[in-house]
Amino acid sequence: MSFCVLVLFSGCTIVSGIETYLKPPRLSEQHEQIYNALINAEGSKISLKYPKSGSFLSAFVVANIDDEPTDEAIVFYEKTNLTGSDLSTLRINFLDQVNGKWNSVYDFATEGTEVERVFISKLGASDITNIIIGISSQTEKTAELFFYDGKTKPEPKSLGNYSVMDVTDINGDLENELIMISSGPSGNTAQLKWLDADSTMVSGPVLELTENTADIVQLIYGKINNDTTAVYLDSYINTNTIITEILCSDTYNNTIYLKSATASNSDSEQINKTIRKSSLLSRDIDNDGIIEIPINTVFKGYEEKPETEQIPMTNWYVFEDNLFVKKYSSYYSITDGYAFMLPDKWIDKVTVKSTNDDITFCSYDEKEENQRELIKICVANSSEAEEIMQGTEYKHYVQIHSYGDTVYLVCIPETYSDPLALTESELLFYFKIIL
Repeated sequence: MSFCVLVLFSGCTIVSGIETYLKPPRLSEQHEQIYNALINAEGSKISLKYPKSGSFLSAFVVANIDDEPTDEAIVFYEKTNLTGSDLSTLRINFLDQVNGKWNSVYDFATEGTEVERVFISKLGASDITNIIIGISSQTEKTAELFFYDGKTKPEPKSLGNYSVMDVTDINGDLENELIMISSGPSGNTAQLKWLDADSTMVSGPVLELTENTADIVQLIYGKINNDTTAVYLDSYINTNTIITEILCSDTYNNTIYLKSATASNSDSEQINKTIRKSSLLSRDIDNDGIIEIPINTVFKGYEEKPETEQIPMTNWYVFEDNLFVKKYSSYYSITDGYAFMLPDKWIDKVTVKSTNDDITFCSYDEKEENQRELIKICVANSSEAEEIMQGTEYKHYVQIHSYGDTVYLVCIPETYSDPLALTESELLFYFKIIL
């Protein structure tokens, strides 16, 4: 049996106990058996800990790690009765099955306080299946690597500090790499790590990212330049402002490394085009595998108004041939979770008004009284939506989407005959849910 565990540190503290896990919903029968094996080995003064994000959100991770017929298990927990020899309250326990019965094999103390995320994946050319565990503390984020063969207790190997990590096949060779983003006094760095065929950890060159960037807001993937997979990093440059840097992979002397597709410093004209408010995160809004980056301007007629009265127009940019190119313009409501993309025939001819949180699109004229109403977008709960449907102000409506008790309606004026008018199919096409 063999597997390795990567432990990562970041974050804050949330305490949860077995009591809340046993009052409905209860532990599954398998988890009950694992939990009982844990307390038989470590005592009953424990409380379970739960990963905060990712695919594994249970305190119990059960998987066939070593390709033997039976599964292995990992449990995250805290000791509530520390002794002088205990290094930390947060612990990781490995269990295996012998003759159908769970047994605790090894138990480790971590220097963190929270479990951030768990991955189960092979890395590089190695046949070892890795258990990758993110652990956070209030002061640092660090990585440790465990190799475990089921016979000898593994000793952790430090992999250094980092702020964000993920596992992906960055270069399309059907082998996964570990992406690690680290923060320093002058900005962020990026590095790839993987295992070679002998299961030895290999580290690629360190890439210096855009200067003066701080915490990473998000890391996502998208395609650039003939379907090359790229890493999009939204990073803070101050409390309320972010910038996007795009990374892709390359190979030199059989070593994979990351390089910046946008720029290597903050003086770059291209990358500075992505500076914007921190609420405007990059995303693939049209599900074509290419990431769009939202940048705000204002709708026509609001250019000279005070900022508090302006209604922003959100332009969505893609990275093509080393340039950021505008792909769409839209009205984007972060609060209500939708965007309405402006048809080509609306560009420079349409503006918007906001009334009682409803958004009305109008043909633009310098004289407001000459502006013609085109459509109104309403976001309401189900009972409010019923009232809107039965009202007389609009001759009909199109229900675009619903989410829980929230209903999205596009309402069409009774006198809807205009060169800028849209068909119902066009309304559906240009409306995007962004939750």
